[in-house]
Amino acid sequence: MSTPQQQFQQFLDEQRQAYGRSLPGKVGQIEAIWRLAVANSGVASLAELERLVHTLAGTAGTLGFVATGHAAKALELLLQRVVQSGAGVAGLHSDIERAIGSLQDSLPVTDAAAAETPPHATGTAEEGL
Repeated sequence: MSTPQQQFQQFLDEQRQAYGRSLPGKVGQIEAIWRLAVANSGVASLAELERLVHTLAGTAGTLGFVATGHAAKALELLLQRVVQSGAGVAGLHSDIERAIGSLQDSLPVTDAAAAETPPHATGTAEEGL
């Protein structure tokens, strides 16, 4: 019989695995919205993109996908500059393209459950903050 702590840890591990499997789709959605924003010069699309990237940055880091969380945060900061300036993407287009590439590169390349060690396994959860 398992303890409540073990049951909770199992629940977290299952959530982390499911989230890891969803990451490629989330990044694909970010890339698609970016292409739409560039094609239409859409400020609304950029605001939506910033929101999605912000959510990804927080959740990925929290669930132990540290590299993805950091890459998303870097992209979020660039998008904030564009949205706040209202000047459009022209000045930061190549930087945003590179940041999206870094985000794509940060995705786990193997099974999401084994790609990155969850914080509880190493005892160094603060490394992901």
